[in-house]
Amino acid sequence: MVPLRKPLLRTLKTALAYSMYLIPPQESEVMQGAGSIRKLPALMKARGVRKPLIVTDSILMELGLLKGLITGLDAIGMPFALFDGVQPNPTIDNVEDAYALYLKNGCDAVVGFGGGSSMDCAKVVAGRVVRPHLRADKLGGYMKVMLPIPKRLPRIFAVPTTAGTGAETTSAAVITDPAKHTKYTVNDFMIHPHFIVLDPELTLGLPPFFTAITAIDALSHSIEGYIGAAHCRVCDIYSEAAVRIIFENLDKVYRDGRDLASRGQMLLASYYAGIALNRSLTGYVHPFAHKIGGMYNLPHGRVIGAVMPPVFEYYGDTVHKRLGRLADVINVSTPDMSDSRKAAAFIEALRGINRTYGIEATIPELKESDFREIADSIHWECIPYPVPRIMDDEDVFRLLRTLKG
Repeated sequence: MVPLRKPLLRTLKTALAYSMYLIPPQESEVMQGAGSIRKLPALMKARGVRKPLIVTDSILMELGLLKGLITGLDAIGMPFALFDGVQPNPTIDNVEDAYALYLKNGCDAVVGFGGGSSMDCAKVVAGRVVRPHLRADKLGGYMKVMLPIPKRLPRIFAVPTTAGTGAETTSAAVITDPAKHTKYTVNDFMIHPHFIVLDPELTLGLPPFFTAITAIDALSHSIEGYIGAAHCRVCDIYSEAAVRIIFENLDKVYRDGRDLASRGQMLLASYYAGIALNRSLTGYVHPFAHKIGGMYNLPHGRVIGAVMPPVFEYYGDTVHKRLGRLADVINVSTPDMSDSRKAAAFIEALRGINRTYGIEATIPELKESDFREIADSIHWECIPYPVPRIMDDEDVFRLLRTLKG
């Protein structure tokens, strides 16, 4: 594929970026604090829910993390259906199977319980309810589920068990098409969660490495929106807070996974970063990660960690001032440093996180024979994103060679 001419693409991106300000910010009702999951059944009943579909994965079931929710539902006599077949990268079939279960059991709400995979799957199930004639693979892209809000739209409850994806706050979901070895995004304000539970107790069992790579994902959400053309004053506040909280608490939760206070802070950072992402969108980091992760079945956060530094360096002086501000936020700068030196210090801090927590700087799984397909996917996905600097084919190939090592 030959990407659109840069001036035209820049105009399209700018228009889409500024159009975000015409859309009112989405609001969710949030419950937070240790043990808050046990309060969810009463909230659901108070909101008129009769029978929810819980969407999760088999590992969380085995670990018993859903015990508090299920016990609470039983206690108030609320029936529910359970789909625990979500894969680490949720597939079209996951969505279709969960949707079929929703219909079979006459459900009227969905609960995404787990990491971004479970929450994204639940959100797309809600989209299927609204558009029953469109399979999950036809919901990808933008503006497929539009206003006015249909009366049959199910209530969406998001319960994160990791601190990173921010799926509980966004109006998007990432679904994998295994046949095409790719991921695509369903974007629509209709699938924004209505209720969010931030319970740090649910994250206590997350292993150190996965604690790190989910935190890296949250960092990417807060940074990409911050340096893009669609950032705004409110989002800047959330982004800076998320970056500061992650740098202050990641090492604590990595070394002591039972640190409840720090776990709570990491959940809050992920939530803040998701708010910024939902409003300010992303840049090139996620299109690279979506395609590479989908093609080689790699953990999203691991790919994000490798991709961020070289992408931010590619942006050059277009992001020096913004990254320099983030260097000030995490105290890796001094007053006498130029914006470019501050930006370099911040990027080096990101590389320091990778080194400290075992996130590889390269992706040796990359194959040069796949570069053309990867580049095409990146160009298309990036069309609506307000990136600081536009890549052409050679830019993408050069960065892929760097990542391959």
